Amino acid sequence: MLDWMFILLFALAILMVLLSIGLQDVPYWNLMCIFISIVLFMILAAGVYEIEVPYTAFNATSGQIEDGITSVYSETNIYLSYLFWMFAVIMFVYFIAMVFDAASEYMKR
Repeated sequence: MLDWMFILLFALAILMVLLSIGLQDVPYWNLMCIFISIVLFMILAAGVYEIEVPYTAFNATSGQIEDGITSVYSETNIYLSYLFWMFAVIMFVYFIAMVFDAASEYMKR
């Protein structure tokens, strides 16, 4: 996963979490934001193992400027993966709670 893509997906996941908390009056949009945040956190948890950083380099033998990608592996990537999986599980529990809340509101009508 590219570094800018990681930052973008993380920002979108946090935005969806904040929207799901803020949209308490509209239950179906709330559930959609929760579901999108769960999917984004799962993508982040799976893609955090290999962060790719693009770079530009000069090839001295051919005289060409070449683009490349280097992969950054770290010991903390596994802990970030656990953190994102934890966020996905928390949002899944929140999703189930909101589904039951919406169902109970629907049954009261």
